[in-house]
Amino acid sequence: MEGPFKGYAPTGEKIELYGMAIFELNEESKIMKVEFFYDRGELLGGLVKGGHGGASDSSTNEMLSSCPFMKSTG
Repeated sequence: MEGPFKGYAPTGEKIELYGMAIFELNEESKIMKVEFFYDRGELLGGLVKGGHGGASDSSTNEMLSSCPFMKSTG
């Protein structure tokens, strides 16, 4: 992680994430659609590891839930 994430300091560490992907292919074996499945807590845990720059708990929760990819996951 080389840059800040929602106000959290970068750590310079590699973030590893394990999950699964499902690919939908057409007749020519070209990728038409891809879906990724992973533990979002594991991803966010690695991203916020560097500590936050002074935000309160409520604003931290708002920042974590403001991810456009996480909004539709509940």
